[in-house]
Amino acid sequence: MKRFVFFVLVFLVGIGCSSPTGSTNNGAVANTTGNVQNTNTGPAKPLPSPSNKFTAADIAQLKWIEGTWRGMDGDKPFYERYKLEGTTLIVDSLREDGSVDGDPGKPFELKDGEFGKTEGPLRSAASEITDTSVQFVSAVPGKGNSFRFEKQPHGWNAILEWPATAEKQARQKVHKMEPWEPKK
Repeated sequence: MKRFVFFVLVFLVGIGCSSPTGSTNNGAVANTTGNVQNTNTGPAKPLPSPSNKFTAADIAQLKWIEGTWRGMDGDKPFYERYKLEGTTLIVDSLREDGSVDGDPGKPFELKDGEFGKTEGPLRSAASEITDTSVQFVSAVPGKGNSFRFEKQPHGWNAILEWPATAEKQARQKVHKMEPWEPKK
């Protein structure tokens, strides 16, 4: 189940971007409870493309995301460990005791200047990396997902947004990730 939450968090949800107030340019309202909020929006903005110009120095800026974290999906906690090994970010879903839940996570890797994960049509890659955030967008036009990780004073936020479609309103989900120690 924890493994499923991670894949939902990272691969099955959409367009991540946020302002410091927790609102996005498209009117979606952020929250830290893991609940989805719907909003009415205007025309969808074009999404940025993945960059193929990243270097090892860019990936090193993500050192802040290393650690073991607890997030909430509504009232259900989930646990993850993030570790940088050179230009690879390894993400594992964990059980409450700290052991890996399922198979080891597939890493985000720097390859030919692109930093991302290969997941077929759900392949995501970074469009922007700073010392306080990383934005991932779909690497396959019209497919996949986008999400943003933003450093906060006591952890970080995973910000997931879905754009408006003909069938659904734009919506956003924010998972507040806090430092976590497994129960021994």
